[in-house]
Amino acid sequence: MGTGADNEFQINIGGVPHLFRDEGDRVVHFKAVFDRTIQHTSFGDKLLPEVMPRWSKVGIHDADGDTLQSVAEKVVRDAKLHAAPPAHDESKAVVRQHHPSIPKAGQVDDGATARRNASDSGASSSTYTVGTLLEWGEMEFPNRKPGGKRTYTSFAVKLDTGAGVKTLQGEGLKEVLADARCKVGERVGVKRLYKEKVPAFDQKTGQPLRDDTTGEQKLWDRWVWSINRIH
Repeated sequence: MGTGADNEFQINIGGVPHLFRDEGDRVVHFKAVFDRTIQHTSFGDKLLPEVMPRWSKVGIHDADGDTLQSVAEKVVRDAKLHAAPPAHDESKAVVRQHHPSIPKAGQVDDGATARRNASDSGASSSTYTVGTLLEWGEMEFPNRKPGGKRTYTSFAVKLDTGAGVKTLQGEGLKEVLADARCKVGERVGVKRLYKEKVPAFDQKTGQPLRDDTTGEQKLWDRWVWSINRIH
């Protein structure tokens, strides 16, 4: 185990080696533990970590659809979310700082109307979109890279923002939709958070993509998303 076999790969998460092993009907996640032993050195006996790690089992993933790629991506994403500082709640900050005057009877609150229109359009920012879920799944997009195929396939979500249909594209959307148990017709807010490095796999074979020179598994950039239901 941990020898670089085709059914396993290693990746550093937070500076600690992690090993994922495909055992056919499940994916097992291990974490490297470097045991300390007393070793004789020229400066006397020292308590030093072993050079080779002991692989400690972290968990077993055997749900339908679990693969080396999906399990590794989820572990990396969860580790980054737990390490990230709590996000600043902009909506609460606005409420605390903004004290609108109460409109008189029969008077239209132009500010409230504008805010409702902005919410309906889902254009609160370039990274945050509000709308009604129309569909999601693998979709085709034009390939702008020269020399390749005219189109490529990627996971995407379509939202009716009130100002038109907006398509959000990214493999990371798949997991957050499943975690939030979203359904077609629900009103949601989708936010693009940050990029993360994820293990690269061949889309056709599912095998890890490795660097020709080093043999290390390649890493791809992927956006991390969040999604919440709006009632």
